[in-house]
Formats: sequence, structure tokens, C-alpha cells
Amino acid sequence: MTQWTNLSYANVATTSPIAHRVSSEWAESLARGGAAEFDGEAEKEGMMPLRMAASRLLSCGVEDVCVGSSATELLCSLAWAISPHEGSNVVSSRVAFPSTVYPWARVSEANGAEIRLAGHDDNLYTKPSDILSLIDEKTSVVTVSHVEYSNGQRYDLGRISDAAHSVGALFVVDATQSMGMVPIDAYSTNADVIVSSGYKWLRGTYGAAVGYISPSVVSSLNPGLIGFRSNSDLWDLRADRLVLPDDASRFEYTTIHFGAVHGLAAAIDELVQMGMDEVWRHDLELVDSLVRGVQDIGVEVASPMSEEERSAIVSLRLPSGISSVEVTNRLQSDYSILVTSRSGLLRVSPHIDNNLEEIDSLVSALGEILS
Repeated sequence: MTQWTNLSYANVATTSPIAHRVSSEWAESLARGGAAEFDGEAEKEGMMPLRMAASRLLSCGVEDVCVGSSATELLCSLAWAISPHEGSNVVSSRVAFPSTVYPWARVSEANGAEIRLAGHDDNLYTKPSDILSLIDEKTSVVTVSHVEYSNGQRYDLGRISDAAHSVGALFVVDATQSMGMVPIDAYSTNADVIVSSGYKWLRGTYGAAVGYISPSVVSSLNPGLIGFRSNSDLWDLRADRLVLPDDASRFEYTTIHFGAVHGLAAAIDELVQMGMDEVWRHDLELVDSLVRGVQDIGVEVASPMSEEERSAIVSLRLPSGISSVEVTNRLQSDYSILVTSRSGLLRVSPHIDNNLEEIDSLVSALGEILS
């Protein structure tokens, strides 16, 4: 079996071994006897391990955390819950991952609200001031990716949050490309909502995601997606009434893959035990080694590298006439190294499972391909 060097956590993580084991054990228990080992009480409490783990990661209360199957699902429910009204506007960036914006575009189309997107330069860099300049008294929501998927640009969440709140807008953060890489204190960000899928930097598998909803806004939000789990008394299966929980769990509405949920909880606990400051330090050490290594092989770093804006996603501009898609394919087929091509750039995104020797191997392979 091929031994891959995965330097593409911004795409899909190599699942944490403990997450894989826990998820697989849950699936095997169903294969043995259905609900025999996963009864009604277990299903009722099925989201709690992940809510507790995420609260430790984000330094917030467990009541502020909800679980979904993906960040997109949570954002869709939130977009309908907030439902920007006619004449208002939603502010984001043009380079944001589509799922960060699409839910708001769908609701805005239905309601008659406007979508405003800040532009970017040739390196896919968005000036934070360009986002702030779009915010006015008619803005109802400001939504950004904490770290942009395309070039790893990291925003100052506090600065954007202050601007949003100054006009009474809500601030919604897609942290899929930062949670598990960047230390995040949910309360300190002053964000109203933070969501993240679990299969990238958190090192879970597909099918589980987490959301933080500020206690200052949660009771005012009526979820756009509703199901039997939405009722505060889960097993009071009466179709003639619905009483939403008072906390963020009101956004948990249906049965999902609980194995993925439990596995992600284990993966997050693993990161918490490592210490997010140490994870962040390690990831940046790998990035620094990569940047030094490509300086002599005709490769340009397209990502911002200042302390305030950098991340563990580094996008590289290859010499003119060389396809990032072809180089990505060569690295995988000839060297078993996984990176990603995005918007014409070669995107490298190492994480806690990687080491400096693997970065050296990538630089060496790139040198051979380019020569």
C-alpha cells in the first residue's frame, strides 16, 4: 500500500488514528446489533462528546457549541435563521470559499438583500480595509473565512467584528481553514458565529462539524433547518409542538453519523492535549522551512507572510508556462506527495503530523520537476 506524504490538510486531512479507531468502532457496533449498543439514551447524548471537546478547544461553554454534519449545513440553517431583510446587505470577500457566501446569497435572493464582495489582487489577497469599506448602516451580516483557502490569508477577527457590530450587524466566521491550526478563543474573537468542518485541520473524518454561537444572540435565532432533534425533549415525539433548547444545540436537528462525531471529539481532544500554541508553532516552523527551500528554485510565495496575516497554508506561484495542476499530479504519481492546485497556484498546507524532512522532500521533488 502506498505511503503518502500528505502536505494538503487544507484539502483533506490524514485522519487522526484515534479518530479513525473511534469512528470505526461505532460503525462496527451498529453492524453487530443495530441499536443494541446505541440505544435511545446514547442517541440523545450522541452530540455531547464533541460539544465538550469543542468547548475546550474554543475556551467557551459547552452550551455555546452545536454539532452538524458540515460547516455548510450549519451556515445554511444560520443564514435562514438570521434572514437578512430586504434592502440590507451581506459583506464578504470575492475570494472566500463558495460555501462561505452561497447560503447568504440564497437567502438574500429570496429576501431582496444585497451581497457585497471585496475584491483581491493577482495573489488572491484581499485588503481588510476593502472589506471594512463595504460595511454601512444597512449591513446585516459580515461573513468571512478566518483563513482564506486560496492563499492562506488570515484576518484579524476582532477588527472585523468591531466594524460589524458598530452598525448592528452580526459577524459570522467560517473557521474550516483555521480551527485546529490557529489557536481560537471564541469569546475573544467577539464573533457571533464560528463554524468549522471536521475533516481538515481538526483531523476528523467526513460527516461531522462544529459551530459556536454567542450566548448574546443564540436565543434570538430560529434555525432554518428543523427536525426531531430540534425539540428540547428529544424523545417527546409529538408533532403538535416544538420547544427549542435555550442554547446552541437548537441548531442540532437530525440524526447524523455519530461515529464521525465521536471520532472528531477524540481528534479535538488530541489537539487540546498537544496544546494549540504548540500546534501553531509547529505548523509555522514547517511553513518557514518551505519558504526558505523554494527561494532558489524559481518559485514565488504568493501568500502573505507577515505575522498578522500568515497561516500554515502557503500558495506558490510556479515559473511562467508551468501548470500547477500538472506539477500537483507529478508530485502525487512520482513522489507520493500530496499538495493541491488552487486558482493556478500550488497550495501546500502541512500540519502537526508532518515534519521538516517531509518539507525537504517536497522542495527536492519540486526542484527535480521544475528542472
